[in-house]
Amino acid sequence: MSAIHHHTLVEEISRVIQRGLLPSEVPRIPGFDIAAGTSLPDDGPGRTLWDFFQLGNGKTGLVNLTVQGRGLPPAHYLAVARGLLRELARNHEDLQGFLARINSGLAAAAVEGVDQYVEAGVLVPSEGGVEWAGAGRCTGAVIRRNGVFDEFSAHGPPLGMMEGFLYGTERLELGAGDSVIVLSDVSPGVFRGAADLVASLQGKPVGEVVSTLHRALAKATPDVPVEATVVLVRRQ
Repeated sequence: MSAIHHHTLVEEISRVIQRGLLPSEVPRIPGFDIAAGTSLPDDGPGRTLWDFFQLGNGKTGLVNLTVQGRGLPPAHYLAVARGLLRELARNHEDLQGFLARINSGLAAAAVEGVDQYVEAGVLVPSEGGVEWAGAGRCTGAVIRRNGVFDEFSAHGPPLGMMEGFLYGTERLELGAGDSVIVLSDVSPGVFRGAADLVASLQGKPVGEVVSTLHRALAKATPDVPVEATVVLVRRQ
């Protein structure tokens, strides 16, 4: 089998798994409007998706997952990460301990000789704000109703890279109309453009904002298939 054919087959397998993992609808969280989506080009690598989970205290979290590195079909690690998220969440009430367990689980599931890791941006909306945790380069920002936005930083390496790492979190207070956006791996320039676009669409339904953002990302790189995940949370 040629290297090109093998690479194409790996991506085909990954796309099948990825599409089977994506949720069919977003969760409902009182006090927030939520939209999320993953663009699925026909020749995409199948390495990113969004999901949600239920913590032991009843809070619902949202996550943006992207696999970096080559080797196995990347959706293999998406499936492992998603399974750990949904199973372990029920036994945790804090993000810090929760992410530490997922990180250890992914490290234990690593295949020798394959350097693939999972970048994650995690949001837990509640009580007028959100708790955020970032693993790897998953980019996020709070976008205020007046158009001002502040990026938030990662709190550690990608999941599965460094066993035993304790991830930090931060609390972001949101006023009515304020939004939080999380994007899969994009350049800083593209992310700032995305944040500006979200700010310009203030007042539009969140589902429409996410669809507009996907179209803009595809237009920004017309010669490259754009497979991007967007999670948007707006306080009512």
